[in-house]
Amino acid sequence: MARAATFVAGMALGLALGTLVVVTHADPAAADVQAAAEQANVDPQDLLEAMAATQIGDPFVYLRAVGELPPLAVGGPGSPPSPGAAAGVPRAAAPSSRAACIIRFESRGNPNAVNPRSGASGLGQFLRSTWLSTPQGKAGLSVFDPAANLAAIEWMLSVGRAREWVAVTAGGC
Repeated sequence: MARAATFVAGMALGLALGTLVVVTHADPAAADVQAAAEQANVDPQDLLEAMAATQIGDPFVYLRAVGELPPLAVGGPGSPPSPGAAAGVPRAAAPSSRAACIIRFESRGNPNAVNPRSGASGLGQFLRSTWLSTPQGKAGLSVFDPAANLAAIEWMLSVGRAREWVAVTAGGC
């Protein structure tokens, strides 16, 4: 079950970046972890712990997601190809059908949606306390980040917290 959640979190972030993210267990001595930590001026062990908490296996992806490294410029060196730019480039899978149903019901697919009465926000309409209980919220990711929000939805589904959504209890998702 944890492996599925790890895979889904990486896939969600990959979806937002337009590339497939492969989640692996990183070694503190691994060259990519060391290089990313050095570039962002962070401790490699702290980086590994944060990656584990958010289930993001690529240190550069994690550091960009939390703002420790600047985002890749679209079309710049190292940026993901634009859709359709290269035939056969692997793409991240779409959200699960249950997550898609929750997103449709809760926010109509608007990542910036905010309920004026409850303050519930983002694709999954997370209350602040609920968001902060997810790996993505604990890592300080924004509830308005669609990839983080989708990953949190998929994570909640994988750990048996589906009934926290009206979309599930009353909406038929």
